[in-house]
Amino acid sequence: MKEKCKALWTYCTSKEMILYIVFGALTTGLNLAVYFLLTEALRMDVNLAYFLAWVVGMLFAFVTNKKYVFESKTKTWTAVLYELGTFTGGRVLTLVIGEILIKVFVKTLGQSNVLWKLISNVVEIVLNWMVSKLITFRKKAD
Repeated sequence: MKEKCKALWTYCTSKEMILYIVFGALTTGLNLAVYFLLTEALRMDVNLAYFLAWVVGMLFAFVTNKKYVFESKTKTWTAVLYELGTFTGGRVLTLVIGEILIKVFVKTLGQSNVLWKLISNVVEIVLNWMVSKLITFRKKAD
């Protein structure tokens, strides 16, 4: 048990995990900046601004996860498109899961909006990491 805890700690403090957290925070900041720029400065519709901010953040996350976090070495367009497709699909899936959690626990069951937003964010972050690590950027032949 002690060895498993040590291995988990080693991974949680690894370069990969630290970079995932740093770029995740930068992605969140970029998402918020784009959203508020579009809604406040340009007076864009909030739904369109939300979508555009999500796309900008997702593309930033893809590039930084590919290059710096998981250090993907794909060389062909087919491989890059596979990565982009699975990354985007994973992000859409976790977005839907987050929406479902909010709808069920906040709107239907009347529980705390703040609590379930935090819980849904944690679930989304963990699932996004799993998709990226185990599917999108798993070490494989090009």
